[in-house]
Amino acid sequence: MPAMNRSHMTLALLVAVAVCALPAGAQVTADREATLSDYHGYFPCMDCHGDQETIATPRILEEEHFEPLEWEDDDGVTHLVPFGKKLAIGDLLGEEGSVPTPSDKLARIGARLNIASYMDRNGLSPADSVWTLVHGGGNLWCLDCHNADDRDKLVMQNGDLLTFNQSQFLCGSCHGPVLEDWTVGIHGKTVGFWDPAVGDEEETVRMMCVECHDSHRPAFRSMMPMPAPVLRIDGPGARSDHKKEAAH
Repeated sequence: MPAMNRSHMTLALLVAVAVCALPAGAQVTADREATLSDYHGYFPCMDCHGDQETIATPRILEEEHFEPLEWEDDDGVTHLVPFGKKLAIGDLLGEEGSVPTPSDKLARIGARLNIASYMDRNGLSPADSVWTLVHGGGNLWCLDCHNADDRDKLVMQNGDLLTFNQSQFLCGSCHGPVLEDWTVGIHGKTVGFWDPAVGDEEETVRMMCVECHDSHRPAFRSMMPMPAPVLRIDGPGARSDHKKEAAH
C-alpha cells in the first residue's frame, strides 16, 4: 500500500473522528423558523405575500427587502440582516452591446436586471445606486430559491418544497461537496456534546449554513486584522518586552 502523505492522513483522521463522534441521530439542527419569527419578525412570509401578485421577473430589490433589518439577540447584541447589496448603476452597466463574461459578476447582475432600461425608466444616472441580490453573481434570483406560490417554503430545482429548517439541502444543491463535509461534521459548527452518551442528544445542535453565512450574501465580509495573542513569557514567540521584564 502506498504511504499516505501528512495532508491525506490529517483529512482521513478528521473524517474518522467526525463520523465516530456524530452518529446518526446524535445531533439536531436549529429551529430557523422560530428565529426568523421571534428575532427577525418577518416569518411567516405569507403574512405579507399571501395577497400579493407574484412578479416572476428579476428586478431591483424594493420595499421591505430594500434596506437591512436589525435584530437584537438574547445577549443584547444587535445584528444586521441585509437582503442584498447597494451597488452603483455604473458598476452594473458593463460595456454597451457586449455580453458580460463569467468573471464580470456585476455586469452579469446588471444584464439580468436589465439595469440600463431601469435607469432610463426612472430617470437615474450611472452615479445613482440600487439594492440588488448578489448571491450567485448574477446567476440567481429570489424565486430560484423561494417558492413563488408559498413564500413560507423554499423550492429545489426539481420543484420539491423545503421548510426553512431544511435550508441546508437547498444550499447543497449547488454546493454539494460542502454539504457532504457538513453532514460528517468537518465543515461548520456543532454546539453541545460530541459524545451522545454524555448528554441528551437535544443538547447537541448542528449549526445550519445560514447561521454562519448570510443566505443572500454568503461570502464572509473582510474583517479588520487584530493583534496576535500574547503568548507565555517563556514560550516560543513570546513578546520581546516580556522577555526583558522577566530578565529583570
